[in-house]
Amino acid sequence: MARDFLCLAATLLLAACTAVSGAPAPPATAPLVVLDIGHRIGSEGAGAPRAVNGKRLSETSFWYEYAYYTKQEIQAAGYRCIVCNRGDAPSNPRLQEFARRAGVVQLHQKQKEGRYASTIHPDRYAAGQISADFAIRQGAACVVFLHHNGLNGWSTRGENAMILHNRYNGAQLAACLCRAVNEEILNHGMDNKGKACVPAVRYHASAPSAGWMNACDDSGIPAAVTEVAYLSNANHVSFLTVDANARKYAVAIAHGIIDFLKSYNPHTRHIRANDHIPDEGSNGKTIKY
Repeated sequence: MARDFLCLAATLLLAACTAVSGAPAPPATAPLVVLDIGHRIGSEGAGAPRAVNGKRLSETSFWYEYAYYTKQEIQAAGYRCIVCNRGDAPSNPRLQEFARRAGVVQLHQKQKEGRYASTIHPDRYAAGQISADFAIRQGAACVVFLHHNGLNGWSTRGENAMILHNRYNGAQLAACLCRAVNEEILNHGMDNKGKACVPAVRYHASAPSAGWMNACDDSGIPAAVTEVAYLSNANHVSFLTVDANARKYAVAIAHGIIDFLKSYNPHTRHIRANDHIPDEGSNGKTIKY
């Protein structure tokens, strides 16, 4: 166990301090951004119904390939950045190289009923909880969970592009992300029938991501989930299967995060007073193994 912790610590130090593209590493005092690649290898969430331009997109594989560009832009702006993903590292050599390039930290923790219990806030548990706990322990200035969305079958209508955010701390982060993707991506190459990306709060325990979003709230950390692109939308997929476009999309996410960090005042953050008392955003009980 001690050896595992030492290995993780070494990995984190490398991920946090290694500069990208030969640029100087951001100072150790710079705010830290945690980027979490959504879902995991073997259970990748939304996926396109078929290959387009020789690629069949899925949430996890896409972000293994392109989170590097988000991280690169954030670090070039002078902020620290760590990319993480829960579960095992990819076995595919191509994805392994992307993971190495982005310095992805693989997170492991015992699951309960397909979800992870928070090791910090006892009434929070959800599929993405291990990533939220990681961001909290790293003292992140913000955490962005990199996802896509999808419905059954193909569609070309304007989908409900959104940035989910935690109730108390994430509204400004979500607003900055929405502004960036609306100005740079949606209806600017990635057709969405004129519909804009909008922020949406995620709080009640019945919502799939509420557990990990609320844990970030409990620790005063702004958190957001990117649900902008729909992998069931042929227009979105056609755009994202072009490498230059996918990079542009990843960089737009970085621009939203950077704009947020430039104006965020951490002294205004909300922290839950007593997380041993369940609230309306919890499952009403402490999860124990």
